[in-house]
Amino acid sequence: MEALLRALPDGLPVSIQVVAATIIFGVIYSLITADRPFSGLPVLHIEGKGDRKAWMFSGREVLKEGLKRFSGPFQVITGTGPKIVVPNRFANELRSHPSLNFNKAFAKDFPINYPGFEPHKQGITHDHLVQETVRVKLTQSLGLITNDLVDETIASVHDVFGDNKEWTTRKIRDDIIEVVARLSSRVFLGPDLCRNRRWLEISKSYTIDSFMAARLMRAAPAFLRPIVYLLLPQSRKLRQAIRDARAMIDPEVERRKAIVDAAHAAGEKAPKVADTIGWMYEVGKGEKIDLVAGQLSLTMAAIHTTTETTCQALIDICEYPEAAQQMREEIVQVIKENGWAKTSLYKLRLMDSFLKEGQRLHPMATASMNRYIEQDIKLSDGTVLPKGSRMIVSSNFMDPEIYPEPEKFDAARFMKMREQPGQENSWQFVSTSPSHMVFGHGQHACPGRFFASNEIKIALCHLLLKYEWRFLPGEGRPAPRAFELVDSFDPETKIQVRRRTPEFDLDSI
Repeated sequence: MEALLRALPDGLPVSIQVVAATIIFGVIYSLITADRPFSGLPVLHIEGKGDRKAWMFSGREVLKEGLKRFSGPFQVITGTGPKIVVPNRFANELRSHPSLNFNKAFAKDFPINYPGFEPHKQGITHDHLVQETVRVKLTQSLGLITNDLVDETIASVHDVFGDNKEWTTRKIRDDIIEVVARLSSRVFLGPDLCRNRRWLEISKSYTIDSFMAARLMRAAPAFLRPIVYLLLPQSRKLRQAIRDARAMIDPEVERRKAIVDAAHAAGEKAPKVADTIGWMYEVGKGEKIDLVAGQLSLTMAAIHTTTETTCQALIDICEYPEAAQQMREEIVQVIKENGWAKTSLYKLRLMDSFLKEGQRLHPMATASMNRYIEQDIKLSDGTVLPKGSRMIVSSNFMDPEIYPEPEKFDAARFMKMREQPGQENSWQFVSTSPSHMVFGHGQHACPGRFFASNEIKIALCHLLLKYEWRFLPGEGRPAPRAFELVDSFDPETKIQVRRRTPEFDLDSI
């Protein structure tokens, strides 16, 4: 540092000299310590653009260019260092490889040791808590929570969209995230907290604020990230959200723990609960865990992606109104005749196909299977994925050999594919395969996709039967917001809705 100060021009104030020297030192340090591409694999360079910047703001085009230029795995330069892009043909080969670590893949993408990012840290360092809670407890209880989801859907859809029979213009993401937050919170926390306004604000904003803060910090040089964190308004909001969540959830956690501990002390079984506070405590088995961070980690994973998928479904309904009417007819046939029986949602085959086709044609991300490579992996073509690197596997949604006329939206595409012998379970909305990896693939495929599927289908039954949807007059499908490989719903997007007369009283089922 002294040498840097002596190298600066004479006459500068000492304070400016120190700041300038600090910046220079930081630049040099970041260059020295920056992650460099691994040897043995080609690196994609984008002419006329910085590789890092191109990935952050044109990731899908960069990925497409790399797959065109290279026949095998290649490296891209991201905001947190190099990542290996593995072509889709290796997806099954890698789907459950023991040398691949899911959690470590995201450790660099989120500043997990900064205050406010505790839910991300919980998910990365103790992911078994959320994974087992969802995979073991939540998924096995789907039949038990259906009535809760239906009850909250009736209330939330009416509260948000009302009974106006005239066309009204809505910011649809704001509306849908309110509905999804209430549905998810009803199951995660029970009927009291699910309508608590402060909790709903946190559950709706935490994901957006934390991802935005992480993105902005990734965009800055590593040595400046602590300063960027301190200056970001999202950082302050995250810290306040954690404090407020603890104030609401901690008393409930302590109450539940006291009930369970008292039952165990009396030699009795703890009472069964149908919400994730109780489930997480059971899964923790006495381990000292941050249940509030775990609750927010679960909320973060569930609400954002479910909102995106439901919003996209409504956009597809606006674009393909004939499919909307066909789904209404299916709802009448299935729900009117069978009610909310355990098998009813499974029988909504056209809706299931419609949702999967929307994901295929407009995927949220064009790569999946983010993994950290703990030991060298030799692929079937001889390529070695080096220890210590991170990888992603490219998606394959447009293969004409799998999807005839892949550019065309076919609401019944997957319903017809399921009718083929032996394919009944291969093309459901929740099924994963190398040719459809929206929910990931392999050992770490999204464990919450079964709950999300039920939640979305119940909501769509009400949104379709009770309302009509259309684009604003003169407008078409809205453009998404892009960052790296992810296309997300623009929160400013508006569509129109009006109340319709349903074919039967869905609320009385």
